[in-house]
Amino acid sequence: MPARGERPEDGVRTHYGVRGVAQRALAVLAAQGVVRPAPADLAPIDELHTGGIRATRELASLLGLGPDDLVLDLGCGLGGPARCIAAECGSTVVGVDLTFALLCEGRLLSEACGLLGRVHHVAGTALRLPFRDGSFDAVITQHVVMNIADRAGFWREAARVLRPGGRFAAFDVVRGPNPGPVAYPLPWASRPEISFLLTPEETRTRMEEAGFLIEWWEQPEPPRMVVPAANGLDQRMALGEGIAERIANLGAAYADGRLALLRVVARRPA
Repeated sequence: MPARGERPEDGVRTHYGVRGVAQRALAVLAAQGVVRPAPADLAPIDELHTGGIRATRELASLLGLGPDDLVLDLGCGLGGPARCIAAECGSTVVGVDLTFALLCEGRLLSEACGLLGRVHHVAGTALRLPFRDGSFDAVITQHVVMNIADRAGFWREAARVLRPGGRFAAFDVVRGPNPGPVAYPLPWASRPEISFLLTPEETRTRMEEAGFLIEWWEQPEPPRMVVPAANGLDQRMALGEGIAERIANLGAAYADGRLALLRVVARRPA
């Protein structure tokens, strides 16, 4: 149970409060002879969502991102997707996250990749973004909204900071057709008090209420979830030894339909 007076965002910060992951990851790569890593080299520890770097590349392709785009990554975490998009699409990416520890680690990784000029790490909440209206050409988010109770507020802010005609893409976990209870811990939540899951239908309704025009709607088949090996670069380094149980619970929920995946692309009206 949360401590008295604890807000959900406090629980989220605690859940993701990693330390030292950048130094450990870079040391492993240096021992392998990788002095200037590419974003793909870091993907095992900083693409912390189902599908990993492949899922990021698929969203970037659906958005048609290029060098002229200024992109906002909502809930950027360690910054893996932001670095991938900057390096492979040539876009400038601003990553926003609630957890300062993740931002500090992510900045070290961006510096190591030589990408600080095109990847910017900003502290903030997705419900009160520190940007002017219409600041971005595109907004991307992956496996973030499950930690946000005020989903309508999240999508309103995403729409607000998009320029007219700007594009939004999300890859998220939703409730599946099986109404059974979800077992915790999961990768984004050790307890249900910081987990807020919607059905696909609820998601579409609230996105449209925020003003988005849906252009792509897909529920991809979840992959088989593999617990990472306990060596080298893997999610244990970023999220601790408990990630094995969390991934096992997630895989079981995907398999029996309690949870599902949703990929959506939308546009702010011009």
